[in-house]
Amino acid sequence: MNRFLLLLAFVLVACAGPSTPPPATDDTQVIIPETTKVADAATRAALSSYDPESGVLTFTQPVAGQGLSVQSLPVLANLKSGDVLASEPTNAAPSGYLRKVTGIRQDGAQTILDTTQANLTDAIAQGELNTDFQLNGDDLLRTEGLPQGATLTVNTVPAGNLKPQAGIGEQYSFTLNFDHTFVPISGPNATGTIRVEGGVAFNVGYGVNVGIKPCFELPPICVHSFQASVGFSQNSHLNIVGDFQGAVGDSVLVGTQYFKPKIFFIGPVPVVLVPKVELYLTAGGEVTAHVEFAASESVTAQIGARWTKGNGWKDISGFGIDGTLTPPKFTGSLKPRVGVQSRASFTLYDVAGPEATLEGGVNLDVAYLRSPNWMVSGFLKGTLGFRVKLPILGTLASYSTTLFDVTKELGRSGNTPPALTLTSQPHTLNINTPQNFRALCTANGPTFGNGEFYNASDAEDGCPQITVVSDKDGTLTPDYTFTVPGDRTVTVTARDSAGATTPLRFTLSVINPPPVLTLDYAGDPHQGAPYSISATITDPGEGSATNFCANTTWAVDAPDTLRQISGCQVEVTFGATGARQVRVSTHDRLGATTSRTVTLNVLPPLVNLYPKIAYAGVYDRDAPRIDVPGCSTTSLVQGETMNLTWPRMVCAGAEAGPTVFYAKAVLENPQNEALTFSWKLIVTPASGDVLLETATQPIFNLTAGYNGNPVTDPCRITLVVGAPDPSRSKSLTVWTGKCVYRPYATVLK
Repeated sequence: MNRFLLLLAFVLVACAGPSTPPPATDDTQVIIPETTKVADAATRAALSSYDPESGVLTFTQPVAGQGLSVQSLPVLANLKSGDVLASEPTNAAPSGYLRKVTGIRQDGAQTILDTTQANLTDAIAQGELNTDFQLNGDDLLRTEGLPQGATLTVNTVPAGNLKPQAGIGEQYSFTLNFDHTFVPISGPNATGTIRVEGGVAFNVGYGVNVGIKPCFELPPICVHSFQASVGFSQNSHLNIVGDFQGAVGDSVLVGTQYFKPKIFFIGPVPVVLVPKVELYLTAGGEVTAHVEFAASESVTAQIGARWTKGNGWKDISGFGIDGTLTPPKFTGSLKPRVGVQSRASFTLYDVAGPEATLEGGVNLDVAYLRSPNWMVSGFLKGTLGFRVKLPILGTLASYSTTLFDVTKELGRSGNTPPALTLTSQPHTLNINTPQNFRALCTANGPTFGNGEFYNASDAEDGCPQITVVSDKDGTLTPDYTFTVPGDRTVTVTARDSAGATTPLRFTLSVINPPPVLTLDYAGDPHQGAPYSISATITDPGEGSATNFCANTTWAVDAPDTLRQISGCQVEVTFGATGARQVRVSTHDRLGATTSRTVTLNVLPPLVNLYPKIAYAGVYDRDAPRIDVPGCSTTSLVQGETMNLTWPRMVCAGAEAGPTVFYAKAVLENPQNEALTFSWKLIVTPASGDVLLETATQPIFNLTAGYNGNPVTDPCRITLVVGAPDPSRSKSLTVWTGKCVYRPYATVLK
């Protein structure tokens, strides 16, 4: 039945009433209108050029007298304007064509056709195409766009292993390996890189169903049903390593595969499908530190939809997802996302058709402090759409949608036991010194900064509960002071909120170091002239509990003599010149002893012994007297504690001056020589001698020092009286004891 008669039949039926059905036909019968022409082998060979944009087809006809005649191209000889010409692929039209003729021109030996794109319903009155196929290595024409670090391998796959779901195979026809480095693309301080290395093995298959039947429309031929699907089978293995801060988001084309056209027939009419596959490597999410993990994912999916004239589009997709992973390594908070995206499309005569996209990959979700600490999931997203340049399917509605977007958890961390890390510093502690047994807690690894022997961390809780036990002393408090020397085994136990525990044992040596003895003297002594030497004694383990001056002994050899001003200060009168020794020894409460010997070069007696320091000391202007109301001035005994932070009181009976404490010396200077004074207040914390204050006046008014919080340390006051002849200058340690002061910054060298 030609199209005119079929149209006439439809019109007559329409006039008879809407309930009258169209003429009955066998639904399985293929009906091709007489206006449809199929290019035979000779016609295909004669096509010399084809421009799909302009629709111009040029055929070079055989020249008479060379064994062929124009009649050897009967298809062209019988072609009329309005006819539809269909062809399989040729050299000039590698994707075939389906064109409606609008004009025929003769130019010498060439026949030129002007055409427009035809619809399938122009070429077929009734018929159906129902097929599926899988792409393999034999179908691959070429691969383009592979970047450096990417390789594509075609695998040999045994025949006969197709699944019914759109040609998905049991084995993989193609393998793509890649190695790509992404960089952060957002954030004010985005730095670093994330590297993705791995491979993906995949299959792609297609399924097509086109049904064309008569209908109550003009023209009375319609696409009754259309179904397209793309089947994917994809197995990817991804290794992800990165150190950066910022967000990453990128999609990198790692190859485009072009395949040979697939030719199917509805009756004599060739239907040409042109497949293409694009592969992308995708990354996204945020990373703020370090990530390192590997995961494998296997996905199988059919992405497709069926359109029927009465019900429109219907999803016919299906999918499956599975995967494995190794526990990740990381620091910081991060949510990286890495995947492989396949975009498979086919076009009818390379003009229009569906495009299906499948993206599968893995997500890592890490957060401190949280339980679980990390989760890895596989994701799968499938979309289907039609890139329709021309209406080759007639009035078929366009379609674009996300068919599925799912995730499946592949693994998560269990509760991580707390971590305890021992410092590399010596595990030694002085007796009577408070020790911090608290843990320095961090979520990102060991950090030490407050004299701790260990670090604790917990991925879920941050800081676990800590208990510390000594095998000799029992449970230790956070600030514990050992009073007995010796080694002990210390056990630290960390417990998290889930009850997981981690022990750490180490040997702690508690030692009693001997006192530190420092002798203070200045210049060379002269025979017969008193020479001042003082001792400064410190012991962090003893603190102020021991009067070291009382435990200090001095010794010289005859004819030298000494006068002990206090246990920490003596005057030595040397009876001979040359090298002479002064020996001093002290000990703490537990008997640890320190001794020093100093050898001095004694010079001959001075002719002029002056100036002489007759007496020098430290005085308290505000010292209260028991028997007299108000205040008075008294001398400060050697070894006492001088609180320089006391405020000055103004009261009767006290010597005038700006400070509570002051130092002065009584001199013998019968010739009234011009003398100079150099006073120093020296404190001795654990770090060593610190010069707190100086003066050049006869009276040394003592202030509290700097502006820090008050501390108590051993201290001494020294004086140098400068004579016009430097050899007659005199030096003296005026006073030794302890000072309460505010720390200053200058450390004596």
